[in-house]
Amino acid sequence: MNFFLAEHAGFCFGVKRALNLLDEALTTGDKPADIYTYGPIIHNPQVIEKYKKLGIKIADDVSSVPKGKTIIFRSHGVGKDVLTRAKKRGLKIIDATCPYVKKVQKKAEELYNQGFQVVIIGDPTHPEVIGINGWCNNKGIIINDVSDLKKLIFFDKIGIVAQTTFPEHKFKEIVEKLKEKANDMIVFNTICKATQKRQQATRTLADEVDLFIVIGGFNSSNTRKLKQLCIETGIPTYQVEQPADLKPEWFKDKKNVGITAGASTPDWIIKEVVKAMVDFSFEKNIKDINEETTETEEKEVDEVDLEGNPEDESTAGMEEKIEEKYEKTFVSLKRGDIIEGTVVQVNDNEVLVNVGYKSDGIIPLNELSTENVDVPSKIVKEGDTIPVYVLKIENREGNLILSRKRALIEKAWQFLKEAFKSESIITAHVVEEVKGGLLVNIKGLKGFVPASHVATHYVPDLSIYIGKEMRLKVIELDRHKNRIILSQKVVLEEEQEKKRQETWEKIQEGQVIKGVVNRITDFGVFVDIGGVDGLVHISELSWGRVEHPSEVVKEGDEIEVKVLKVDRERERISLGLKQVLPDPWEDVEEKYSVGQIIPGKVVKLVNFGAFVEVEPGIEGLVHISQISQEHIAKPEDVLEAGQEVEVKILDINPDEHKMSLSIKEAKGVKPSKEKREAKQDKKVEKADSGFTIGDVFGDLLNKAKQHKEK
Repeated sequence: MNFFLAEHAGFCFGVKRALNLLDEALTTGDKPADIYTYGPIIHNPQVIEKYKKLGIKIADDVSSVPKGKTIIFRSHGVGKDVLTRAKKRGLKIIDATCPYVKKVQKKAEELYNQGFQVVIIGDPTHPEVIGINGWCNNKGIIINDVSDLKKLIFFDKIGIVAQTTFPEHKFKEIVEKLKEKANDMIVFNTICKATQKRQQATRTLADEVDLFIVIGGFNSSNTRKLKQLCIETGIPTYQVEQPADLKPEWFKDKKNVGITAGASTPDWIIKEVVKAMVDFSFEKNIKDINEETTETEEKEVDEVDLEGNPEDESTAGMEEKIEEKYEKTFVSLKRGDIIEGTVVQVNDNEVLVNVGYKSDGIIPLNELSTENVDVPSKIVKEGDTIPVYVLKIENREGNLILSRKRALIEKAWQFLKEAFKSESIITAHVVEEVKGGLLVNIKGLKGFVPASHVATHYVPDLSIYIGKEMRLKVIELDRHKNRIILSQKVVLEEEQEKKRQETWEKIQEGQVIKGVVNRITDFGVFVDIGGVDGLVHISELSWGRVEHPSEVVKEGDEIEVKVLKVDRERERISLGLKQVLPDPWEDVEEKYSVGQIIPGKVVKLVNFGAFVEVEPGIEGLVHISQISQEHIAKPEDVLEAGQEVEVKILDINPDEHKMSLSIKEAKGVKPSKEKREAKQDKKVEKADSGFTIGDVFGDLLNKAKQHKEK
């Protein structure tokens, strides 16, 4: 007969932690008679009997514990009201609540305070579920089966948590049905990972065996659930608390026996049951063989017995094999190993971590973080999964000593080594400006970014980067010298070149693309359209008149532009901004008509007339002959830039964006008082110069007189 022990079986760290705290209380001065457990410390009668013989008592309520005595709350936890009453009674409290259970309690309390109807999926009679309900003022609704949903009315908001040992497949089934019972539903799957692993290991083992033996207390909820899970696999299943519970008929015609154990089952009970099965199995096999052997075979068996008592050897060998299998349920460790562990307790100067070893490991305060730490709770909390480095398998006190700091350092160097080899980009937090560059934090290690590698351009003030994240590449790495040199410039240059190549490959005339204004000049603006700068000439910025590009855009603006021309040989790109804006000339004939008198503003004066803007983007020409009823030598005699005027439309040509206007036909203008006075002053100046009209035009008048006489 073959025996198979499930990969995950027996004590979970929560139960083990509770027993460790109880043992610690017994060795730190408390008399056994002064120690009470709130309910049985564990659902295992053999263990309970062991502590009962030592003098430890079980209390069903805190009121039955004399003041000043010690009370231990087991791994199942208690309600908030129980904790409060114990404190008021002045009891010395040792809270052995499993970290996973405590997490459920906190979630239930948060949901209740936020106005959710708390739904607890679990056994309503189980101490853990009763305790969880105590953290939501005992107002939670407890669901143990899909059939229980009938009693549930419709709610606006439901918040769901689960008993840590509840079967996950049933949890998912109930959650799916609960969706019909609320407008808003938030779900926290608080089933313990250890429970999930134990149940999964059992399902896996079901494919290899034809009989299941479940070891654990008959009052243990998680053991009963484990038994039910085994039954659901279709394999004959029996539960035992101790070797005496085993029955011969269970093993008849069975070749492969699977063994699993609940979270409340200590290893010594598992070993006792396994040993009994091995002994029983060997005796049964001998009996069956004797019934079927001939006289010759009986003689051979007797000879074998006489030669070396194979019965004892076989029994010892099988027992050893099973025990070896059980020992393999614990991880094998050696100094220098880096593994994952779960924080089970946080003290003032150390942290206890479960790594699946025979005992919890200890992280001293100075091995907790790469930074200076005075309070462990600032770094980790119960239930956290963290990496740890094995410093010592056993110190003088026989404890497993671990280091989170060294695990982080080792992982950080490995991370940097891989990043350096693969030339991949990493992210680091800038912590300090130093001479010549910046210091960054990479997973607890300090790296240096030279000033010349901070950006693609000179940065006068590096302090602007402090507290920010940088994307970097490792350009030099030497662990022996503790030298880590990084560069952001390399990253930026590579990305810029990649963008540049992609832009030149894709860009085509007529495309409308987005870009960022990089630089503004008097003649236009340069726009980054993906690692390449294109020019928007001032004439292409707006349909209206623009005196300077800064009137339209500013540096850093993201704008949409049209590609007007691409010169790949000279690497020049001409862009237009106005082309992506509505053209005011498109519907000019719908808004204006010939003969219409409209207001306008003089925007530019030239020798042959004046340009008048009738709306942004639409300008018309008033010829000098159409400015005034009076003869004028030049437009500035009567007009000036910015002057408001009325004009009459003489002609509209939308295709050529031209409009002919007239001021004199609209209303006409005369020289202003200032301009008339200025003109009169010029005449006076002429008169005061000493020249007469005869002096200037005398020769012409004489010639005219002579011609007349002839």
